[in-house]
Amino acid sequence: MISVVIPLYNKEQFIAKALQSVLSQTYTNYEIIVVNDGSTDTSEKEVNRFKDARLTLITIQNSGVSKARNLGVKHAMYSWIAFLDADDWWAPTFLESMVYAIKEYPNHKVFATGRSRIFAAKTERYQHCFLPKNETTATVNYFKVISKFLAPINASNGLMDKELIIEKGLFREGMKQHEDHDLWIRICENNPVVFINKELSFYQKSITNSASTFSFSATDFATYVKTIQAVNTNLSENEKLYFKEYFQRFITIMYFKNSGSFSKSEKEQLLVQFLSLIKNKKYRWLIWFIHNTSKIPIYKFLKTFKLS
Repeated sequence: MISVVIPLYNKEQFIAKALQSVLSQTYTNYEIIVVNDGSTDTSEKEVNRFKDARLTLITIQNSGVSKARNLGVKHAMYSWIAFLDADDWWAPTFLESMVYAIKEYPNHKVFATGRSRIFAAKTERYQHCFLPKNETTATVNYFKVISKFLAPINASNGLMDKELIIEKGLFREGMKQHEDHDLWIRICENNPVVFINKELSFYQKSITNSASTFSFSATDFATYVKTIQAVNTNLSENEKLYFKEYFQRFITIMYFKNSGSFSKSEKEQLLVQFLSLIKNKKYRWLIWFIHNTSKIPIYKFLKTFKLS
């Protein structure tokens, strides 16, 4: 019933834990598709240690996480896709809880669970004012949630309808940053998220070579903003208000953080995109300020500056 897709690139220290967490699930009607994205360490050898008929390993030349995930989706034999990054893991009842939610919400196509970020010295549970109460399940609006920062879905806590993923165009191949959020935004257009507020997914936050450590390229930035523009036109008026709260803040902060690495022409092209979306005077002033300022070490100031 469920196809678990795991993209793998140089995670020899972690992939065994990720796989073991899937093979230890209380729900057993699933397949695992590991797409080895040209790992140069012993990751493939670690996967081959597991002898289970439900496990398939596909090895390709290094092409990026989006292509790896897309290939996993295309090879999936089941109608539900669960993504799991190779350095993350699940509680034993993750899939069982998902299946129960599917039965309770048979007309829904997007599901997610509570998650925790694991740091070297602490564990941080995902909390949000718009989530259902702890240990309960309810639908949430993706755009309402992201209007107040962290999204309800990440790369290891979601379950989605395979046809919907394909219909929405899969992951943008070539993107190194926000490729997952780019897809979630498209998928959640007119699709509420059934959120199971239980601690069932665990996200390794102390990995130095994770995608979150990469800078946001001008190309990826432009692609993401195009997705925002396209989706925004199809939302309800209330959703547009929530979405605007998110993308005005996001664009401003990310431009401040990364603009020093952009060329003059890249900044000019991005500015046109930004100003077509951002109408708030404070954000527009900040965008213009950033655009006309060379490399300056003031991102930390913006990060602590409360934008409303």
